[in-house]
Amino acid sequence: MAEEWAKRRELELDTPGGILSSQWRGVTLDTAMQRYLDEFAQGAGRSKRATIEQLQRFPIARVQITQLTSQQIIEHGVMRRDSGIKPATINQDIVWLGIILKTAVAAWKMPADLSEFEAAKLLLRSKGLIGKSKSRDRRPTSVEIERLRAYFQRSQRIRPSAIIPMEDIMDFAIASSRRQEEITRLQWSDLDEKAMTCWVRDAKHPRQKWGNHKRFKLTHEAMAIIQRQPRAKGEERIFPCNAASIGTRWRAATAASGIDDLRFHDLRHEATSRLFEAGYEIVEVQQFTLHESWEVLKRYTHLRPESLILRQ
Repeated sequence: MAEEWAKRRELELDTPGGILSSQWRGVTLDTAMQRYLDEFAQGAGRSKRATIEQLQRFPIARVQITQLTSQQIIEHGVMRRDSGIKPATINQDIVWLGIILKTAVAAWKMPADLSEFEAAKLLLRSKGLIGKSKSRDRRPTSVEIERLRAYFQRSQRIRPSAIIPMEDIMDFAIASSRRQEEITRLQWSDLDEKAMTCWVRDAKHPRQKWGNHKRFKLTHEAMAIIQRQPRAKGEERIFPCNAASIGTRWRAATAASGIDDLRFHDLRHEATSRLFEAGYEIVEVQQFTLHESWEVLKRYTHLRPESLILRQ
């Protein structure tokens, strides 16, 4: 029996990649995911880390990386769909699974079969289990804005010293088109009141996470909001708040005000649309919003027909 085992073992090791496969036998996808988080995701955003950490809790994370098949990846997609998850969210699972597998092959020489992953992704897409998210066209109504304004004012009266100035932050987001995290990074030293501009540090970019500092134009409304912010001693930031806390307060406000499906990021859509409705051209709007191209910018533009002024 020992001789037969030894012969089988020799044949196994003699096959192409046999020694490598033997080295990584027993290593699961969970191990690869954790190693990716430790080595390559230090600067990753909260949502990206959360997606990977969620993947670690699913059955697919316990599969040995040398034995991963397209069937197991497809089963993960079907399981997620049957639990009510939308194709765009399932697609995030598959995207990150692919990133981790490709990193495992390139950086750690793990013998993952990428052809199995590609075959699974192709079938999942063809069957509609994964897909891109639908473009949002949600804009807050004037009634919704007033409801939120009233809620924030009530909260400010109850706890004036402990409350984030959410009314100003909401108005500034609409007046400036700045994202939630960008607002909390604006600094007094980067503000040019005469030129009506400000720098946004580490502006969002598809390939450049850090160091992408950009200057943007401020509207009169945005400048007025900045100028009424208190300047605390030793505090460089104009809005010294935590971005996650803004999100928490926003969700609580919309729920308490009976407003359905209105995200803080929708205020950026509102700001961009208002700029076009005010008569600014594409290249001018880009100076406010910092969108890289019209293809990206138009996804944030949802004009209302009633605001269109007819030309003679």
